[in-house]
Amino acid sequence: MENNICNGNKFTYGGGYIGLPVEINGLPETILIEGKTMYRKSSFHVSLLCIKDITEKYDDLKEKIVDFFCSFVSKNEVSFIKYTGEFRFATRKERETVVALCEISNLRKFSEALGHELGIEIPPQPTHVTLYTLQPDAGIGLNSTKALDEMSVPIQVSGDIRLSLGLS
Repeated sequence: MENNICNGNKFTYGGGYIGLPVEINGLPETILIEGKTMYRKSSFHVSLLCIKDITEKYDDLKEKIVDFFCSFVSKNEVSFIKYTGEFRFATRKERETVVALCEISNLRKFSEALGHELGIEIPPQPTHVTLYTLQPDAGIGLNSTKALDEMSVPIQVSGDIRLSLGLS
């Protein structure tokens, strides 16, 4: 379950992730990829930071990280900029998804500031929005460039999907 954080409704925390909800209208309900019917997600977001990846390696820092994030965004705009036009088909075990890569302002700056605060390296996540899933609303954590490279491949999508995201 996701909860709003930072005294507002712009950012959420749930399932070990800080997220930024995004609105997408006009996506087809289903698409066919690799001979399989994929289902449009019921809601959309960009995962900004996978806190559970950090807390697995270090003591429980969840509250400190969320507080640091909220302090950071009070002074630095962290927002959706645009879709890059790159789409990927991701697989992990039985899960399969279609994601659209995107750009988020100041995310690298946040990762560097948090890493400095905690004394560890925290590379920014590859930012993306999961559009479609094989199992309803079952995404795949693509929390690092390595995970993105190992678990996904670039794909082409139809023009109506591109138009729904404001791409030509």
